[in-house]
Amino acid sequence: MLEKHKKITRRKYTHRCRGNHWLAIFAFAVGTPSITAQVNLVPPNQEIAICAGQTDPELTGLAGLVRESTDKIIIPGARVLANWADETGQQQTATTETDGYGTYLLCGLPSRQALSIQAAFATSVSTPREVTIEPGPPAGWDFEIGVAQAYLRPRLRTPGRVVGQITDRNSGRPVEAAALVLAGEDQQRLSNGSGRFSFDNLSPGVYRLAVEHLAYETIDQLINVPSDHTLEVNFELTADPIELAPLVVTAVRDKRLEFNGFYERKELGEKIANGVFITKEDLRRANSLRVTHYLSRLSGVRVDCTGSANNNCTIRMTGGSPSLSRRAEWGCVNANVYIDGIRVIRDNQGLQDSIDNFVSTSDIAGIEVYRGPSEIPAEFGGSVGRCGAIVIWTGVNG
Repeated sequence: MLEKHKKITRRKYTHRCRGNHWLAIFAFAVGTPSITAQVNLVPPNQEIAICAGQTDPELTGLAGLVRESTDKIIIPGARVLANWADETGQQQTATTETDGYGTYLLCGLPSRQALSIQAAFATSVSTPREVTIEPGPPAGWDFEIGVAQAYLRPRLRTPGRVVGQITDRNSGRPVEAAALVLAGEDQQRLSNGSGRFSFDNLSPGVYRLAVEHLAYETIDQLINVPSDHTLEVNFELTADPIELAPLVVTAVRDKRLEFNGFYERKELGEKIANGVFITKEDLRRANSLRVTHYLSRLSGVRVDCTGSANNNCTIRMTGGSPSLSRRAEWGCVNANVYIDGIRVIRDNQGLQDSIDNFVSTSDIAGIEVYRGPSEIPAEFGGSVGRCGAIVIWTGVNG
C-alpha cells in the first residue's frame, strides 16, 4: 500500500513542525497546501486544509489522518486534542473530531509555542507528542492509535444491521460478486446482481469491513454499528487506484421507515423507475417551508393553490388516468394522500383539503410519490389508485 501511495503523491513536500516527527504537506498550488495520507485512503475531493476566518497571523492549526496502528485503517469519529499553557500559565485545550474519511482539521492553535497533541478513540489514546508549529497554514500530522481488541469486539446490546450497495465509481454500475468480510463475526457476503449486500443481527460496536474484488482496489474500513438501527454503507470502487481512491458513504437508516418498507420500495423503485422517494435530508437541503412547495418541483406533479395567501394547495398527477372533462385534464381532481399508512385525503374529494394542513416538513421522515396507477405498489393502489398517491411517514428520528 505504501508503494501505491508513493505513485499517487507526486507532489512537493513541505516540512513545518519541529522535532523528530515525520509529517508532510502536499502542495497543489503555492500558498494552498493540502493534507493527504502517508498510507491508506485519500479523500477523493482532496480538500484544501484552511482555517476559515482565522486572521490572526500568530494562530495556526493541524490537519491530517487518524488511523488504527496495526492495519493502518482510517478511524472516523476519533478525537484530536491539543494542550498548551497560555501567557498567564493557565492550561488551554482545543479539540475536534475526524470526519468520515478519518481526516481532521484543528484550528486556533498558537504558533512557536510548545503543544502537547494526541488522538483518542473509544477507550484508546495515542501517545502524547510535544510539537511546535510555525506560523502559516495548518501543519500536517497523522496519528496512529492502538485500538483495544476488546472494543473492536461488539458489545452486547440490541442488534443492528448493515446494508449497502457496491458500485463502479467510473460507470456507476453495480458491482456483482464482490466479497465482503466482517471481521470479529467471521461473516462473509457476496454482493448480488444489483451490487447490494446485508449483514443482519449484529451486536452494536466497531467492526472491520473489508470489500474485495479481483477487478478493483480493496477497501478495509472501520464501521460503527448502532444499537437497534441499520447502518447503510455504500462503496464506490475504482479499478485504477492511482487515479481515484475508493469512496465510502455511510448513513443510519430511520427505524420507522425501515419497518414500514420505505427503503425496500425505494431500492426497487429506483431500479425500475417507479415513484419518487424523498428523505428528511432532501427536505432540509431544499429548505422548503411547506410540503407542497417541495412536491411542486417534481416532474409529473402539479400543485394547485387557492386562498388569499395561496396557502391551500392540492396535488394533481400528470400520470393519472385521462379524463373526458377538459376541466380535469390532469387526470384527477387530486391524489390520494396517506400519512403513516392512513389515507387522509381521497381522490376527487375536492380542493378543500391540503397536505400542509396535516403535516409540516419538520415532522417528516420520508415521502413516497407515485404519479399514476402503474407506479403504485399494491398497499397504496388497488381500486383507489387511479389518481396516484403521496405517502408520508413521520417520526422524531426522521
